[in-house]
Formats: sequence, C-alpha cells, structure tokens
Amino acid sequence: MNWEALGAIGEIIGAVAVLGTLFYLAAQIKMQNHQLEKSNENVTAQLSIDINNMIINNSDVLMRDKEFVEIYQKGLNNQLLDETETIQFSQFVNRWVALCESVIVANKAELMFSGDYDLDFLYGNPYIHKLINTKVGERWFSEEAPLIYSEDFLTKVSNFRNKDESALLL
Repeated sequence: MNWEALGAIGEIIGAVAVLGTLFYLAAQIKMQNHQLEKSNENVTAQLSIDINNMIINNSDVLMRDKEFVEIYQKGLNNQLLDETETIQFSQFVNRWVALCESVIVANKAELMFSGDYDLDFLYGNPYIHKLINTKVGERWFSEEAPLIYSEDFLTKVSNFRNKDESALLL
C-alpha cells in the first residue's frame, strides 16, 4: 500500500470521526434543551405556587383575625385609626401592592401569565386601587411606597389612579 492510499483512508476515518462528533453534539444539545424546558416549567410552576401563596396569605389575615377585620373596615371607610392600626392597615396595603408588582415582574419576564393578564389590568387592579385610595393608603403611597418600589412602577400605578379619579368626575 502506498502513502496516497493511506492518506485517503486517514481522511475517510477523520471524516467519519467528525460526523460522529457532530451527531454526538446534536444529541447533547437536544438533551440540554429538553432539560432546560423542564427547568423552566418547574420555575414557572414554583412561581405560580408562590404567587398563589401570597394571595392566600394576604387574604388569610382577614379570615383569621377578627380584630384586623375591624381595622380593615375602618381603613376602607376612612374612619379614624390609631397609630398601631394605621401601621397595620398600611402594611396590608403594602402586601397587596407587592403582590401586584410580583405578578407584573413575572409577566414582563415572560415567566408566566403570558396572555393571561393585560399589564393595564395589573397596574390598574381595582382592589389595589381600592386600598390605595383610602386616606391611609394614599398617605402610604405618597410617603412610604417611594422608599420600596421603583419610580416606574409607582408612576404607572399613579396613572391608573388618575384615570380612576377622572372617571369618577364624569
């Protein structure tokens, strides 16, 4: 056998090795993509569970604490609250605004709720605005919320508050 024949056989073996490597890499990429999809599904499921738990926890205080129900009713009706009650009602408002912001962040990141919620609905959520539009809620929104939430988020929520007030004037 001459050197040319050995060179040709070497090239064929090299080409087969390259094809084998390419098939192996394609299989690895396919497996990685499948694992990544499963991981994303798990993250989405966990996020959904966490948000549902936030909703349950936010509502739970009204189901379990009769004293807080009285504070809640006073706060919604703009009745006088003492300092402790004001703090409690303010933090209740904060919990719901935090929940709203969490859902908006998840929606923007396309982690969940894609197509389920319109961001306008989330920024203008009637329950959130019901809480914010109380005397205590307004004070909390103007004094404390800027220390916690981004200016962009608060501006968008405020825009819907202004729309609500305009609609009431009509």
